[in-house]
Formats: sequence, C-alpha cells, structure tokens
Amino acid sequence: MQSVSTIVIAGLSVVIAMSSTASTAHEATQPKDEKPRVVALVGERALTWSDLGPELAEAAGAQVLEEHALKLILEETCRKRGVSISAEAIKAERRLLAELLSASADVAPDDAERLIASVRASRGLGEKRFASLLERNAALRAIVRKDAPVVITEEDIETAYALKFGERFRARLILVPTLAQAQQAMARLNAGESFADVAAQVSIDPSSSRGGTLDPFSPSDARYPVAVRRALGALKDGANSPPIAVTWGESTTPASGFAIVRREGTTLPAGTVPTKEDAKPALEREIRTVRERAQMDKLARELLRGSGISAMDPSLNWSWTRRTAQE
Repeated sequence: MQSVSTIVIAGLSVVIAMSSTASTAHEATQPKDEKPRVVALVGERALTWSDLGPELAEAAGAQVLEEHALKLILEETCRKRGVSISAEAIKAERRLLAELLSASADVAPDDAERLIASVRASRGLGEKRFASLLERNAALRAIVRKDAPVVITEEDIETAYALKFGERFRARLILVPTLAQAQQAMARLNAGESFADVAAQVSIDPSSSRGGTLDPFSPSDARYPVAVRRALGALKDGANSPPIAVTWGESTTPASGFAIVRREGTTLPAGTVPTKEDAKPALEREIRTVRERAQMDKLARELLRGSGISAMDPSLNWSWTRRTAQE
C-alpha cells in the first residue's frame, strides 16, 4: 500500500511517495501493471530497486537526502532573490575545483583531471552527484557574491604574502597541561637537559615524537597562538621561552595548557619568491576563494537548519537520525 507525505522545505511543498514495503519512490510511481525494473543480476537472479533500497538508504540515504534538500532550497532561494545559474557558472566551478586540487597537490594543471577523478572516486561522486555538487556550489557562490561580496584589503594581501612567501620560524615545542608541569620542564631545561629529550618525555603535543620539532610556520600564521608567535619573535636563536598559557590545536577540542617554545632559527620557503606585486593577483584569488567557501558553507548550514527535513521511510529515517545526532 502506498502513502504520501508532504515535507515543507524553505517554502517548498515536497511530496514523497512511500510504500509500506519500503520500496523506492521510483518504483512507487510505476504503473501497477508494470513489473519492477531489474537493476542487477546475481548469476541468474534478478534484483530490483525494492531489493536494494532499504540497504542503500541505511548506507548513504542521509547524505543523498541532504544533497537533494539543499538543491531544492537553493532553487527556491535563487528564484526569490533573482539569481540565475548559467551553464558557464557551473563550468567555472569545475575549473575552480581543478585549480584548487592542482595547487594543493603542487602538480601541473594537466594533472587536474586525474586529481578530480581521484576525489570523485574517494567520495562516491558519480556523474549525477558530481553534476549536482557543481550546480549547488554555483548557486551558493552566486548568492554569496550578491548578498555579501568579499572585500580584500591591502592588509589582507600583506598577511597572505607573508604566510606564503615570508620568513618562517623553525622552532620546538613542549606542551603540558598545568603550570606546575611547565615549571618542572623549565627546571630540567635550565639544568642542562636537551629540549628534545624533555619534549619527548613530557609534551602532550604530537610533535613530542620528533623532540618537539614543529613544521616551519609564519609569524602571521593564525593557526598558532599569538603569544607563542610573539615569544618566538622576541627570542634569539637557541633560546627558550618561559611557560606560556595557550590553547593549542585546530581540532574541535583543542588542548589547553602551558607551552615552552625554543627558537631554532628562521627559514624561507623553497623556490623563487615573487615580489608582492607579481603575487598579488594570485593571492587575491586565493583569499576570495577561501572566504567565499567559508560563507558558502555557512549559508548551506543555515538553509538546511531551517528546512524541516523529515525522513518517512524507516531505513532512510535510521540513516538521517544517526546523521543529525552526530551533528
């Protein structure tokens, strides 16, 4: 028996046909006298969507439901705001993806297609899902550019240039939970123990396995605490800082504690360093891309948060409930 459910998403009434046997919407809309379409064979045994549907819904239903919901919301949002998405805008999203992948992997643009194929394979993006992804990104970017266009200042360019091409600290770190432990580590350093040995024994940072050695980083790199960057800037090569209260790490649960840092020197990025003026166009593109991406992600979350998605099928509801609980 078939039931019909209506879901209101951002002003849209979305009608979803369901059946009591958890068959897919595709089969639910088939004429009653039409045989279910065979989608796979196991030897000589035929499988239809109703055979695979519940398991598919449990495995990836929430992801696909969210993608379809966002597509519907964006279509309505673009209509209300007078934003149109052209075929060229969608092609531009693909070119941008190729550029970002090439830059992040530090490979020639000719290798972009190979990288795109690799990303699609790892994320299960077949032709339909990949095309839908590009279309959603184009819509999100168009809305963001209309509502809150990114403004890039000379200060932004200066910071980006310093991050990418400027001098970088070479340093070691000891990170411990309490001030008392930091003072104990400091006493050991003052007594002549090597920084690497103390870091390896007491530091809770992953760098402890390397004797506290950090990857070279810019004095402008906001991923590192301001107090640490200032301390390193004031130290001479080979000197240690006093204990510094910090919150360290990029995860959702960064470590809080006390850091001791040692300045080992400075270095410059490998390769030819362009002038700021020569680098400016590329830096502006990078800044705009990063900020637009952040705004697009925020917009997508806001649109989905108020969408009132309800999964009526039991298998799909199981997947959706788990996803929303994790978030």
